[in-house]
Amino acid sequence: MRDMSFARGGLFGQRELREVLNAEMAGLQKAVLGWNAEELLQTPEADVVDYLVEKHFLTCPQLDRDGIHQLPVSETTVKFQDIAGRTIQRQATVMTIAVPFRGESRIFFLRPSRHRLRQWTTEVKENELHIRWSGETGAHEAARRYFDEELDDIERHLGWALAQVTPHNEQLRDLSSSLVQKRRAKLLSDRNMEEALGFPVRRRESSPVYATAINRRKIISRPRPEAKGPFKPEPVLALDDYEEVLKVIGHIRDGLERIPATAAKLGEEDIRNQILIGLNATFEGQAAGEVFNGNGKTDILVREDGRNIFIAECKIWSGPKAITDALDEQLLRYLVWRDTKAAFLLFIKEGNPSEIIRKAAERIGEHPQCKRLLSSEENERHDFVFQSTNDSTREIRLAFIPFVLPGPTPRQ
Repeated sequence: MRDMSFARGGLFGQRELREVLNAEMAGLQKAVLGWNAEELLQTPEADVVDYLVEKHFLTCPQLDRDGIHQLPVSETTVKFQDIAGRTIQRQATVMTIAVPFRGESRIFFLRPSRHRLRQWTTEVKENELHIRWSGETGAHEAARRYFDEELDDIERHLGWALAQVTPHNEQLRDLSSSLVQKRRAKLLSDRNMEEALGFPVRRRESSPVYATAINRRKIISRPRPEAKGPFKPEPVLALDDYEEVLKVIGHIRDGLERIPATAAKLGEEDIRNQILIGLNATFEGQAAGEVFNGNGKTDILVREDGRNIFIAECKIWSGPKAITDALDEQLLRYLVWRDTKAAFLLFIKEGNPSEIIRKAAERIGEHPQCKRLLSSEENERHDFVFQSTNDSTREIRLAFIPFVLPGPTPRQ
């Protein structure tokens, strides 16, 4: 195991923690400004932000006191002078304990704003601390007291470090999002200027690829998002239209749930037709069912000015596997490249609704194309972001809406 303490300057003494936090923020801004323009425009904003947050997030170490174990005892020679000034050598016992920790080891070498000036006998290894005590043989109480005091003081310094690191981490997402949005807005404005001038634009044969020069202290589990090919502006599908469709579906769902005796008699196609009636009343006949789109026929499709603004698939609950099958074999296959708004409508005819909704939402979130959960309203609606099966740079917003339509209660 490699000893890191001597090479890096000793415990809580190499650099000011404040300087490192400032450097991280400066590195974040530099990363956004240096990101290749074409890639930044083409890569989903959330992916860029997630990468930047993880890259510049600091994790304070936490000691695992329950995992402490002793290393084999050893000896050392201690020299001291007696009253007459003579040098005397004596053998002393050396006890060492290994203390596992989780977090970034470099925090141990950074000095918090609040700290104690002292000498440390603790060494930092890659994933554990080694605390050493030396003294007379048999002085186990003195050794244990020393170890406890050393551990308490280390945790005290880590607490002071955490007080500085926490606000840094908390502002990373907002700052990253703001910086990315501002740069994307400027780049789009520049593209609009190119178009407005009317002259043909000479495109560069190859775009420079940005590579960070910052020496990192940890392995980033999230790879840097990259996009291929030049950015091509396209009409953005209105989120307001999408929300309006979902609002109408929600009203229809609520209405059907209020008349369980009638709703219980409706099959999947009948319920879908009820939804289409409501959507066409709002979107002037633009909603249709069983329409060919992509690799099959989707249950519900709403078009506006020749563009698909909404695609939905309906399914009666028959178990978690049916959720995955509906996503793989129907909804995701039916979506074409420009479709970025979709919904999955689940009709629950029997069973415990709350338990079924929970299982269905979990199965959707576990799908390999699912990137993240956006929001969740218990038993009402769950919003997810999926990655397109045809283009890794395209994101699909998927709303999961359950319908609880149980059969009528049998007469006694």
